[in-house]
Amino acid sequence: MGGNKLRWCERILDFCGLCLLAIAFIIGIGVLMNLLGLSRLVNFERSYWLVGQAVTFNSLMGLQVLLFFMAIMLAISPVLLLDRHVRVDVLHARLSRSGQRWLELIGHLGLAMPFFALLLGPSWRFAERAFLTGESSTDGGLTDLYVIKALLPLGIVMFLGGLLIAIVTLLRGRTPGEVNHG
Repeated sequence: MGGNKLRWCERILDFCGLCLLAIAFIIGIGVLMNLLGLSRLVNFERSYWLVGQAVTFNSLMGLQVLLFFMAIMLAISPVLLLDRHVRVDVLHARLSRSGQRWLELIGHLGLAMPFFALLLGPSWRFAERAFLTGESSTDGGLTDLYVIKALLPLGIVMFLGGLLIAIVTLLRGRTPGEVNHG
C-alpha cells in the first residue's frame, strides 16, 4: 500500500482515537451532571442539529453512542489495510507466506466480501428510513438518529473498498503487512 494511503489510514485512526477521547470527556460531564442532580446542561432558544433545544443527560448518552459507533465503523477498513486486525492464528500462523495469502484471499472473497455486500442494502434502507421519517429520541436524547444509522452503510462501503484493496494486494503476491512494513 502506498505512503499516501497509509497516511490516510493513520489519519482516520487518529480521528477515531479523538472520538474515544471525546467519549471519556462526555462521560465525565455526565457524571458531574448526575452528582449535581442535573438532567439538562444547557437550554437553547432555537433548535440545533443533533441536540435540539437542550443538551440533556440523554443527549450526552446519545453522543457517546454516536462517537463510539463512528470510531468503530471508520476504523474497520484502515485496521484491515494496515494489517492490525485480530485474526485466529491457529491455522494462519502455521502456514507459509503463500499459504497465508491464500487463506486471507479465501476469507476475504468467500466470507467477508459476500457478508458485507449483503449487509449494504439493508443498512442503507435502515438509515434512509430514519432520515425520511425524521426519527429522533423520545426521551430527550439526540434529535437526528439518522446520523448514527448512516454510519453503518458508510462503514460497510469503506470496508468493502478496503477489502478490494487487500484482495488486489494479495493477488499481487503480497500481504498488507508486507507492504506496510517493508
